[in-house]
Amino acid sequence: MSTVSKKQETSSSNTGFVRGTMLLSGASLISRALGLIYLFPFQFMVGATGIMFYTYAYNYYAIMIGLATAGIPVAVSKFVAKYNAMGEYDTSERLYRSGLKIMSITGIVSFLALFLLAPYLAHRAIPGGDVDSASYVDAVTMTIRGVSFALILIPAMSMTRGYFQGYQSMGPTAISQILEQIVRIIFLLAGVSIAIYLFDTDAAWAATIATFSAFIGAIGSVAVLVYYFRKRAPGLKALRDGQTTISPDRPLSGLYKELLTYAIPIVMVGLSTPLYQVIDQNTMNAALQSIGYTLEAAGNATAYLIADSHKIVLIPVSVATGLSLSATPLLTASFTQGDMRKVRKQISQIYQLAFFVTIPAVVGMILLSEETFHVLFPRDQAAWVYLLSYAPSALFLALYSVTAAVLQGINRQYFTIIATLAGLLTKYLLNAPLIHWTGDGTGAGYATILGYVVATGLMFFRITQTVQFPFSTVLRRTSLIMIISAIMGASVALVKWGLAALLPATTIGSLIILIVGAGIGIVVFAGLAIWSGLAEAVLGRKFSMKRGRGNASR
Repeated sequence: MSTVSKKQETSSSNTGFVRGTMLLSGASLISRALGLIYLFPFQFMVGATGIMFYTYAYNYYAIMIGLATAGIPVAVSKFVAKYNAMGEYDTSERLYRSGLKIMSITGIVSFLALFLLAPYLAHRAIPGGDVDSASYVDAVTMTIRGVSFALILIPAMSMTRGYFQGYQSMGPTAISQILEQIVRIIFLLAGVSIAIYLFDTDAAWAATIATFSAFIGAIGSVAVLVYYFRKRAPGLKALRDGQTTISPDRPLSGLYKELLTYAIPIVMVGLSTPLYQVIDQNTMNAALQSIGYTLEAAGNATAYLIADSHKIVLIPVSVATGLSLSATPLLTASFTQGDMRKVRKQISQIYQLAFFVTIPAVVGMILLSEETFHVLFPRDQAAWVYLLSYAPSALFLALYSVTAAVLQGINRQYFTIIATLAGLLTKYLLNAPLIHWTGDGTGAGYATILGYVVATGLMFFRITQTVQFPFSTVLRRTSLIMIISAIMGASVALVKWGLAALLPATTIGSLIILIVGAGIGIVVFAGLAIWSGLAEAVLGRKFSMKRGRGNASR
């Protein structure tokens, strides 16, 4: 093959990779945005108590998904891509067919486990033995059982998504993710509306219908994947029939062992967020009641933190991690080739992207937290302090996800398990003391931040040990990002205070402040980033400003 054709093939491969990564990142962002948008009308209908029931069930469900799927989508995609590259299409197919059966069994087992353990898990979340707590336990039990049905389909669905991704076919995963959310949300809002306004049901039944919507959404996703599988079956068969490589007789036990080596660190990262939230829901109620909160008030505080504030924070986190993680496969290739200079440069770029998105987002969320809550949750306006205290977690959650991906890129993924466990232990030990110290549920948010700081710090240390990574460039660019973010923040604060003096303290007034403040923040940050050369250094030449006086890349 000529040099030119090799370059063209490499360029085509990179273009396909970037397109696929952007497709998955975009689908993830759309899914998270939809997951935030539906929360507003849902909370308006069921109140903070209904959100609490719903969130408690979903966190247990998320952990069970993590255990049942064990990082399968990413692991299978790596496995399939590896053996396809070796020309062993039949090996990929054998693992997929066998794995699909195992994942189907895993789905049924995990469904039965969550359904049967629901009363015990509900008791863990709701302390006390009075009448109110007993009714809450019954409600949480019912919502957990409502969401458990989705586990029947999720593992096999995840296996199929990974299979498509291994063929560099990202469309089925992206479309199935979005359709799953759309179908789920339509069923959720329609079902809850009918239950509350037509049949006058309570928050517990409404929350159960909402959690059952996960099963309906999964049906929609499976339908999309079945459609794509049938559509592409002839092409996949042609690849297998045209295979020129004779595959060794690889035992399935060895293939599964290899698959698990990919999957275990991945599942640990995926489980971290729901585990942090389960720590909250299993400790916040008791801690808050010990300082004088009623059971209802304690449950509402938990919902404000781990449902409302967390979903808002996840939006910039998704953007930051989506941009940053697009570089990790290239990092893996550089590390495998032993090009440490390129490895250090790529790690630096990954962190710069994460800081570039999250630092200004955190500043904006802090300054506009009150207006955001007033607009999104008009019945719970006083809870804006939870978003104010929790906003910095966006930076540390993004850094945690990005750092874990870097460790995977440099083949040190198992250290992620140690770091994650250390972070979870920190969170668990500090949760109740910080709640007592702050006198409200915001202490749990600070404990989450400290847990991620510990986990990320340990992973940073491991990266430095492995590749002798100098953080000087990252620190220099981060300092510039912080300066520009401070200028942006001052501009937003001036606009906010000026408009607050002119506008009435209503939801409409808060909406105007939120839109104008966010708009000013974006314009100021983007303008200064382009003018200073920071945007060019972090995002590429297409964001350069030739007349700019500074250049952050120097």
